[in-house]
Amino acid sequence: MKKFMSVMTMPAAVVLGASAYVGGIGLMISSGWLITMASEHPPVLTLSVAIVMVRFFGISRSVARYFERVISHEAVFATLTKIRVNLFEKIIQQPVALARDLNSGAMVKGLVDDVERAQEYKLRISLPYFSAWLALTIGVLLGWWINARSLLITIPAAAMFLIVIPYVSRVACEFLAKRIEMSESGYADAISELSFGIAEARVYGYSDYLFSQTKVAEIKILKEETILNSRIKNLQLAATITLASVLYFLSTLAYQLKINKDAPNVSITMLILLPLVIFEAITNWYPNLFTAGKMLRAQSSIDETLKKPDVISDKPTKTVSQTPWLSVNNVRVSWGQQFMKPISFTLPYGEKIRITGRSGSGKSTFAMGLVGTLAYSGSITIDEVELKDVTELHTVVIADLQKSHIFNTSIRENLKIANQDASDDEILKVLRIVELDSLLAESNHEINTVIGEFGRHISGGEAKRLSLARALLSHSPIVILDEPTEHLDLDLASRIEKRVLDYTSGKSLIVITHSGWQEIDRTLELSR
Repeated sequence: MKKFMSVMTMPAAVVLGASAYVGGIGLMISSGWLITMASEHPPVLTLSVAIVMVRFFGISRSVARYFERVISHEAVFATLTKIRVNLFEKIIQQPVALARDLNSGAMVKGLVDDVERAQEYKLRISLPYFSAWLALTIGVLLGWWINARSLLITIPAAAMFLIVIPYVSRVACEFLAKRIEMSESGYADAISELSFGIAEARVYGYSDYLFSQTKVAEIKILKEETILNSRIKNLQLAATITLASVLYFLSTLAYQLKINKDAPNVSITMLILLPLVIFEAITNWYPNLFTAGKMLRAQSSIDETLKKPDVISDKPTKTVSQTPWLSVNNVRVSWGQQFMKPISFTLPYGEKIRITGRSGSGKSTFAMGLVGTLAYSGSITIDEVELKDVTELHTVVIADLQKSHIFNTSIRENLKIANQDASDDEILKVLRIVELDSLLAESNHEINTVIGEFGRHISGGEAKRLSLARALLSHSPIVILDEPTEHLDLDLASRIEKRVLDYTSGKSLIVITHSGWQEIDRTLELSR
C-alpha cells in the first residue's frame, strides 16, 4: 500500500492542481450566474443554489491548492531521494571513470546542484503542464455546455497554448537557455580560477590577459541573454494576442447571441466571464516555461549520468596487497596538452616523499593522475599492477585534492565518506589532528553538527582541514595530500604537519606542496 501511495502522489498532485484551477473557473462562472439571476428577481431557492456553489468553489479552490502543494512536494522529495540513490549506485560502480569523464572535481558539486534543480523542474514545469491540460480541457467542455459554438474559439486557443507555443518555446529557447547556463558555469569557473591564481598572474604579468578572457565571457553571455529575452518577449506577445483574441471572439459571440436572443442572459454572462479564468493555469505556468533552461540542463545532466552503461568488466580481477609498492616510470599527466616533464620514482610501502615545484609545473595535475582521474602516459604501477587495472583503486589510494566538496550534512557524515565503518572515536581523533575539535565545542550536537549552506558556515581554511581529516580517516595504505596546509598560518600548519606525519607513520605518504613539510627527507621537484 505504501509503494502504491508513493507512485500515486504525483498524479494526485496533478489532479489537485487542476482542481484548484477548475475551482477558480467554477467560482467565476457561478458568481456571474448568481449576479445575473439576482437581477431578474427569481425565487430565493434558485439563488440559494448559486450561493452554495459560490461557497463550494471558493472553499474547494483553497483546499485543493493546499493539498496540491503538500502532496506535490512530498512526491518531489520522494523522487529526489530515488534520484540520489540511483546516482550514488551509478557512481560507486565506476567512481574513477565517471570522475574523469565528468570533469573530476566539478562532478560532485555539479551533480548536487543539478539534483536540486531537477526537483524544481518537476514542480515548476511538469506538474503545472499536466494540471493545465486537465483544467483547460474542463474549461473547454464548460464552454461547450454554455454554447456549442464556443468550441470554434476555445479549441484552437487551447491547442495554441498547450501545443504550439510550448513547442516553439522548446525549439527557440531551450537550447539557447542551456547554452547560457553552460556559459555561466564556465564563467563562474573562470572567476574561481582567476581568484585562486590572481597573485601569481600579477607577479608573472598575465593578469590582464585573464581579465580580458573573463570580459569576453561576459560579453558572450550578455549577447545570448539578449537574444533569449527577445525570443521570450515574442512568445509572451503571441500568448497575449491569443488570450486577447479569445476574449474578443467570445465577447463577439455573446453579443450576437444577445442581439439574436439565441441564449438567456445567464449564458451570455458566463460566456463573457469564461475567458477571464479558463487560462489561469497557462498564465501561472508560462513564466517558468520560458526560463526553464537551467532546470532543463540539470535534468539532462542527470539523465546523461544515469544512462551511462553499467560496468560489466571481463578483465581479470587485479588486487594489490595492503602494503603496496608504488612505482612511477616516465609519467606525464595532462588535461589534453602535454606540458610537464616526465617524472619517475619509486615509493616503498611506509615511506614518504615531498613533491614540490613552482606554480604551473603540474603538481595538482600529477596528483589527479595518481588517483586515476586524469589520463597519463608512461607507467604507474602498484605492486606491479598498472594503476588503471587495479580493482577498487579507492581502497588503495586516498587523496586530499585542492577542490574537495563539503556536503550540506553533519560533520560525521562528511568524514565517513572516506570510511563508512569509522567509529566516533576515530572521527574525533582525526579532527584533533587538524585542530577542528574546537568546532565541536560551538554546538551541543558535536560531530552531528550540520555544516554547509544550511548549517554552520565553514571557512575556506576549515573546509581544507576537514577535507584533510577525511583523507586521514581512510584505511587506504597510500595517502596523497595536495597542498594540505595551504593558506594556514605558519604555527598551525607546523603543528598539523607534525601530527599528520606521526599519524601516517604506517602508510605511504605523498605530500604535494610548495612550502613546509621539511621533516620529509625525500623531495622530488616537478618542472614544465
